[in-house]
Amino acid sequence: MNPLRVLTVDDEVLALRRLKLLLGTLPYVEQVGEAGGFADALAKIASLGPDVVLLDIRMRDGSGFDLVELLASRPAAPAIIFVSAFDRFAVKAFETSALDYLLKPVERERLAQALGKARQQRSAADAEQRIAELQEIVRNLRSAASEDAPHFESEFWVRNGSGFVRVSTDSIEWVASEDEYVRLGTANGSYLMRSSIRQLETRLDPDRFVRIHRRWPVRRAAIAEMRTTPLGRAEVVLSSGKRLVAGRVYGKALRQLVSTASTMAAGSGPTPR
Repeated sequence: MNPLRVLTVDDEVLALRRLKLLLGTLPYVEQVGEAGGFADALAKIASLGPDVVLLDIRMRDGSGFDLVELLASRPAAPAIIFVSAFDRFAVKAFETSALDYLLKPVERERLAQALGKARQQRSAADAEQRIAELQEIVRNLRSAASEDAPHFESEFWVRNGSGFVRVSTDSIEWVASEDEYVRLGTANGSYLMRSSIRQLETRLDPDRFVRIHRRWPVRRAAIAEMRTTPLGRAEVVLSSGKRLVAGRVYGKALRQLVSTASTMAAGSGPTPR
């Protein structure tokens, strides 16, 4: 059988790099290209004619949902395997019609399993059936997206030695970027998890976490004090005593946040007699 021709689509360089490395370990797969966004993906699907597209859902210049909808109207549509940091659409949208849905960070075994399905589908499905399946995926995705309220994680399961440890978002004080990983800092220690800061932020409630530096989101309730350094930079002191200096871009917004909270607290106090 001819190799499965795969196009990867994601607006994060690290995500594309990881997929490329994983695909390179699968003997029956040929990666024909990669795209960094919605428009780039449309052009490369038309020019390269892949059998399968590994497609991110949220991109800077468009949604993976919209891309699938456009492909469904074309006579020769590729199979779609969604790759996302979100799991809330998976059950509703893909129980019956989706080829597969992979959660980031993608593991080799799950990727191989999904592409195995694609090989079987390629030998069994004709173009008309593929288009019908894509249209069903779009309907399910739209329905799930309209019915579900925004969802943010309440916990993360992080690999720890030979097992996993549960890290509640209520225990996270700070997050730091470390190459292809993020470090989740708690009062009792820190945990390394494969993700980017950008991916992780989409899974954290923005009403509970604030970025004080391009590398450091912190939980608002964990901020015990904010000071100004001798150089005029904003410095955050967390409940655990850890100190983090805010980036210049974020310092002004952080001060505004504290000022607003102080005003609201003063306004809710007892009425003077």
